[in-house]
Amino acid sequence: MEDNEAKQPLLPSDSHHDSDTESADGVNYDSCHDSLSTSPLAVPASANKTGDGKYASNGPLLEKLPPGPRFHVYKRRWYMLVMYSLFGFTQSAVWNTWGPISTTCEEAFGWTDETIAWLSNWGCVSFVAAGLLFPWLLDAKGLRWATLSSMFCITLGCGFRVITSEPGPATILIHVGQMLNGLAGPIAMCAIPQISALWFPPNERVTATAIVTSINSFGVAVAFILGPYFVSGGPPDLSNNETMNGTTPSFLITESPNVTDARKHEERASVMLYMYYECAWSVLLFLAILIYFPAKPKHPPCVSAALERSEYWPGLWSLRKKGYYQVIAITYGLSVGVLTSWGSVLNLNLRPLHKVSESEAGWIGFHSIVGGCVAPLFIMRFADAFARRMKLFILIIYVLGATCFLTLPLMLIGIIPYSRALLYTTIVGGTTLINVAIPMIFEVACELAYPCSEGAANGILTFTNNFVGLVYLAVFAVPNVGTMWMNWALFGFTVVCIPMIALIKGRFNRLEVDEGVNPEVYLEQEVDVPRDYTVQGID
Repeated sequence: MEDNEAKQPLLPSDSHHDSDTESADGVNYDSCHDSLSTSPLAVPASANKTGDGKYASNGPLLEKLPPGPRFHVYKRRWYMLVMYSLFGFTQSAVWNTWGPISTTCEEAFGWTDETIAWLSNWGCVSFVAAGLLFPWLLDAKGLRWATLSSMFCITLGCGFRVITSEPGPATILIHVGQMLNGLAGPIAMCAIPQISALWFPPNERVTATAIVTSINSFGVAVAFILGPYFVSGGPPDLSNNETMNGTTPSFLITESPNVTDARKHEERASVMLYMYYECAWSVLLFLAILIYFPAKPKHPPCVSAALERSEYWPGLWSLRKKGYYQVIAITYGLSVGVLTSWGSVLNLNLRPLHKVSESEAGWIGFHSIVGGCVAPLFIMRFADAFARRMKLFILIIYVLGATCFLTLPLMLIGIIPYSRALLYTTIVGGTTLINVAIPMIFEVACELAYPCSEGAANGILTFTNNFVGLVYLAVFAVPNVGTMWMNWALFGFTVVCIPMIALIKGRFNRLEVDEGVNPEVYLEQEVDVPRDYTVQGID
């Protein structure tokens, strides 16, 4: 039953059966325009305005709405937010399994740095392979089936990883598991603004997006801690060793102690225990989503959620005409794609600093992601109140982030003296700043792409992100390439994005549509809009 409902537009109009691109009054409009000024769904210049400049609730916009629902903001929106966030959290944690325990796994399974890089890179490869198909599934079948099928891929992938611990077959099965987990990436990333738009009113959308993004990223942070906690082994931790005065830390790190078969067996057993826990959690979450996770609310929370959108493939094609949208997509892809891939192999990046152990690298990664999770929750409430200033916020954040990312390579090559406090500040500060910008970029992209769907708009963003990450990690295939280039690339790509952000202009199309109704009506109660409205939805 939910399948059939998900295929129907939220607000079917009388002209729906004749043309999907007709408005309520039967006038065709082109969803490709950068501005909604020529769309019959736009608020015309002659619309009635209130004293504070907002459009009155009885203005012409409501007359353009097809017969449809009363608006309703449901308390269960927080349940939906939590469940979807846990889904994204799990996908991120499974993806980041191997980087934090790379040293131990190289010893236990006979892997190389290239193997570790490809285990992370399968997420990007799978995303690029299916990155445009899964957002179509989101539009065609709805949020429930898109999320459920993606969670099934994660669960199946975790199942492959626990079959055996023998190095040969285990390596193959782990690669397969990482590929399957990567297939869940498009919905885990693309649907973030979709769930905000479906369930939350305009004055909560940016905050909802920030919450999901933060919990999603927190999965990466937790992997930095759980991995080293469950998995034993690896070279000795010399970061605080003060008794080895006659031997340099560099010698001790590069000359591994004699590894016995018993130690390798113990390390593989600890890795498998970690895999069992991840698999069990994935199964439980899959069952919870299967039991209850509706595709959409019975009544929409606001005007823009009620209006029909362009179909997925035509909407995706129309984005080629939106120049500023393309700029924000490239900006997101270059900066976030490189940062995410860089963070997934942080232990490798910090190897030139021989004082940093695998465990300490994990804690640095943990704190950097936690900072990126917590900070947006506070800043996004501020951004919700100043939604039209988000471009300025993003620009300032990128300038500060680039400054942090310049300090790290200068420290690694010895121009800036090593300091543990400075190392933490540089990585945690830079990562936190860029993560704060991510929900803002999502929302700006949706505004510039409207009336194209959130799935189409963010599908392109995340596709670009993963394509850049794929290329970035694929460089490890070059013999003796080292790791220093990764830190310079992180700084360089962040700097390149700064003038691109400064060039972005455009109207907040979706926000303008929502401002056709007084924001005061978005309360924890039903709001009757003049007319006898009905709706097709989920009970």
